[in-house]
Amino acid sequence: MMKKTNASTPLGLVGANAAYCQRLALLAQESQQRWIELGQRLASDSTSQYLATLAPLKPAGNWQELAPAMGELTRKRWQCQLEASQALTHAALQEQAEIAAGLGEAMSEWFKNATSAGVAINESPLTQMWSAMTNQMSAACSAMRDASQPGGHHDG
Repeated sequence: MMKKTNASTPLGLVGANAAYCQRLALLAQESQQRWIELGQRLASDSTSQYLATLAPLKPAGNWQELAPAMGELTRKRWQCQLEASQALTHAALQEQAEIAAGLGEAMSEWFKNATSAGVAINESPLTQMWSAMTNQMSAACSAMRDASQPGGHHDG
């Protein structure tokens, strides 16, 4: 019969894990809120375009008066869709940068909390991997922030 070892996790490490999970949940909530606000703004803009184009029309039933308005409505709709596409692309780049930066901060904070909790990590391969990963995330965040600035260069 094998003996079961019960190695308990240090309390500080449990707290570090909980703080990390809370930070990830907060990042997800903030991201969700930004996407909801963008969706509402784009929907509002689209509705405003329709109403502005159709409002001057008189309900006379004359199709010859409606045809130019429908053409203008179509043109404005295409323009609105182009602007929405650009806004979504910009938002996606910005969101990636925000989440990557937040994740990097959460990971760094977890690492500080875990090492201060008495977990002996010092110069282990895990420490080196963690440091390399956070450095890469910082560089990627900087590049994404630069790319998401209005007028920035986007490779497609």
